[in-house]
Amino acid sequence: MEIKNLYELYKTCSGISTDSRKIAKGCMYLALKGESFDGNSFAIESLSKGAKFAVVDDHSINDQEGIIKVKNGLQTLQSLASYHRHQFNIPFIGITGSNGKTTTKELMHAVLNQKYNVLATSGNFNNHIGVPLTLFRLNNEHKLAIIEMGASKQGDIQELCEIADPNYALITNIGKAHLETMGGIEGVLKTKTELFDHIRIHGGELLVHSCDKLLLENTSNDTRFLYGALPTDNVQGRVVRNGNLISVQWKRNEFAGTLDDAPVVKTNLTGTYNLPNIMAAVATGIVFGLTDEQIAAGISGYEASNNRSEVRKKGTNTFILDAYNANPSSMDVAINNLVGSDGESHSVILGEMLEVGSTSNEEHHSICQRLQSLNLKTVCLVGSEFTKFNEEFDFNFFNNVDELNDWLQTNPFENETVLIKGSRGNKLEKAAERLLS
Repeated sequence: MEIKNLYELYKTCSGISTDSRKIAKGCMYLALKGESFDGNSFAIESLSKGAKFAVVDDHSINDQEGIIKVKNGLQTLQSLASYHRHQFNIPFIGITGSNGKTTTKELMHAVLNQKYNVLATSGNFNNHIGVPLTLFRLNNEHKLAIIEMGASKQGDIQELCEIADPNYALITNIGKAHLETMGGIEGVLKTKTELFDHIRIHGGELLVHSCDKLLLENTSNDTRFLYGALPTDNVQGRVVRNGNLISVQWKRNEFAGTLDDAPVVKTNLTGTYNLPNIMAAVATGIVFGLTDEQIAAGISGYEASNNRSEVRKKGTNTFILDAYNANPSSMDVAINNLVGSDGESHSVILGEMLEVGSTSNEEHHSICQRLQSLNLKTVCLVGSEFTKFNEEFDFNFFNNVDELNDWLQTNPFENETVLIKGSRGNKLEKAAERLLS
């Protein structure tokens, strides 16, 4: 069946689902295959639960009312989502990067929502399945869309661009993330800038962080909106420290006066490393015609969640929760932020960094050396990539978060500022829950 014809059927449905456990009456169920499941097996069941159609790529399923057979379920999902996207003539902002893309996306959403009805990626729906499902949430009330794009290998961003077709592009940074599958930092650069390549081919506007040398070099011949800390930027900003949370100032380059004359805007974020994320949201607000007052309302009203740059207090302790993900670049800036934060006693709970590849041993050893050079009260390191150094360094090493939690029972923190950071696979949120309960 052609996508155009399938889309006409989709328009008669209440929505789309790829999960047979979440069938809404009148929806279109689209069967996908994974490593450990085959959605085709639940097609008949989805119809019995109230789905209007079940789209399958297993042609051995008996023909019956509601069954639609296609060549490939995943490709059909992506093509159908792209067809739906092109029914809307609104700005689509594509965002990717090694670090900070989710926080940046949420800040952009908080800012742009001051003026527009904005669709933005929810949670981690930023891959080859999540992006199509995000696009299906588009409706006529939306005036802007922010599509987050994640990548684990070369070509991923290009594939997502072909589905979402953004006409504005922002890359937060180029860092040491997914090195194992990307082919080193050169592969990361090539993959992330596939987003800029799409804009060059299809038209649109680039928003570029002026303090990222790699991004500057790779957009030197492009028309671009620059944001960062330089006086020559289209919008210049800086951090004003305010306890464990930061405040910022920014100034558009067309306005008279200096940055000292700009209002101070308080945020609910920790870490100077969040300045580029904040400035990306400021830049997006300016590009889309918001006033500084509207932008400030969005920035100051945003509160981090899901273990991303959260600052939580419990008893005499302050916890900096940044445990959703980690790579060498983000780990470095998080440690720098802890050292510069309030409090006389600083401690860390760090989980190993996954998908670092052949440099993993070097990167984890470097972190241990860095921690040894700092005046930290307590150092807890979780995961096998750290425990291999347990004889060289006098830290607290744990194979997993359960061992850490057992240790925390008899070794409580007191009057400390504690950074909790690691790759998602470490499940350090279990330690955070224990410490904050």
